[in-house]
Amino acid sequence: MIENLDASVFVGVALILFLIGFAGFIKSQSAVRMLISIEIMINSANINFAIFALYNDLTFVTGHVGVIISIALAAAEAAVGLGIILSIFRTHGTIDATDFIELKG
Repeated sequence: MIENLDASVFVGVALILFLIGFAGFIKSQSAVRMLISIEIMINSANINFAIFALYNDLTFVTGHVGVIISIALAAAEAAVGLGIILSIFRTHGTIDATDFIELKG
């Protein structure tokens, strides 16, 4: 079923997701929203990896393995990012990105 659709449909969806994530990152002042926006951009790249792997060769799974590795790295990035945000909240009392300019403890 998915093979019947053109790859440009999925690339368009991934582009829209990337632009939503980028706009969210630029417009957001909250560090948590920035982290979520980065995750949306990473997921749009994962869609591209999976679709290009699907349309290039069905037996070659390098794109799908790349997606799995990217998801694992995104999970680690989210854990580290949330740890940093929690540390900033404990020291500064806010997670507003405009309020903390320097990260001295």
